[in-house]
Amino acid sequence: MRVLILGLDYLPESASIGPYTAALAAYLRQQGHDARVVTSFPKMPQWRIWEGYRGEWFRRETINAVPVRRTYIYVPREPRRAFNRILHDISFSASALIGALAGGPCEVVLAISPPLQLGLTGWLIASLMRAPLFFHIQDLVPDAAIATGLLASKSLAIRVGRVLERFVYRRAAGIGVICSGFQSNLERKGVSPEKIRLLPNSIDLDFMRVHGRNNAFRRAHGLALDDFVLMYSGSIALKQGLEVMIEAAALLADVPRVKFVILGDGPQLDDLKARARSLELRNVRFMPFQPRERLPEQLGAADALMITQKKAVTDIVFPGKLLYYMAAARPIVAAVSLDSETGRFIESQQVGVVVPPEDPAALAHTIRTLLARDVTAIGRRGREVVEAMFDERVVLPAFAAALERVYRPDARLATSESQS
Repeated sequence: MRVLILGLDYLPESASIGPYTAALAAYLRQQGHDARVVTSFPKMPQWRIWEGYRGEWFRRETINAVPVRRTYIYVPREPRRAFNRILHDISFSASALIGALAGGPCEVVLAISPPLQLGLTGWLIASLMRAPLFFHIQDLVPDAAIATGLLASKSLAIRVGRVLERFVYRRAAGIGVICSGFQSNLERKGVSPEKIRLLPNSIDLDFMRVHGRNNAFRRAHGLALDDFVLMYSGSIALKQGLEVMIEAAALLADVPRVKFVILGDGPQLDDLKARARSLELRNVRFMPFQPRERLPEQLGAADALMITQKKAVTDIVFPGKLLYYMAAARPIVAAVSLDSETGRFIESQQVGVVVPPEDPAALAHTIRTLLARDVTAIGRRGREVVEAMFDERVVLPAFAAALERVYRPDARLATSESQS
């Protein structure tokens, strides 16, 4: 197959969904498929085009034997404004159309959302190339914008987004989702279950090896052997609701061995730092993103790993960091809604504890109880789950099979007849 992959993020970015896209593209090449990628210039998590990529509109490069074409993207100085985010998404979706057409013919178009607008780009390219479109959903964009308060449910932008959703879902030959909650969401919107494929994100477990807690990362950053370290690693934005960690840290100031470590960057970072300063907290430490090759050791230095979400976030997000947390064999403390996709998964798989979201007192109480428990067995359970469900040696072949299914002429004929 000649597969064109459209995705907003790609290596060397590691803070978003880029590594998952890169793993799939490399796997397809290894299996003999002609996979190529159209993506934007690296800009995360600082929301600034990286040094060495600035001042360009287009660039071609090869990463892990995959041809990559980068196209222009508008990166706003203030990404928390809804209008700026929409312009950001539209700019890449438009430039990706030019980049894709310049790359020659293809037989399957894979468009990865967000942004949702990239589904329209994918459909246009697929129509011109007479190829099927496979639309892969990493985040349910309109629902997420409402849940985080970025947009009102009756705003013009959301109404347009709903129309665009229906348009893309109806015309895609296949739709991939990363968790069952997304599948339920799409079925409620009228998407045929036969069109949907459950394709979770995958992880390279040869890279994500388990490290002991008293490792070089812990020692290098002055974390004592008897410190109980709760670590968050990832993007710092609205939907994470990380304020609850800061408020819980204030309630645990009387327990000096409890340390909160927040690694990452994003539009909410300055607000979090300001709140920690105002509370004069000595048990919270902020660190920038570390080199990707240090991630296994970094996560291994924690005693528990944190996930937080806003109360309104339910079936619209399944955080990729959850896979890395489980692979590190550390228990997860999740301040999320119990009926959220994240909460249900952690509870059902017994890989951590779920705490009510936006409730610092409940989070602080849970952490106090963990201090008196041996939680290593919970961490081991997480490693077992990720090995069984998310190993890329299992997930990537299933993804390739889903693309091959829409590529087959009989599959395309059946799809076109169902739309007529």
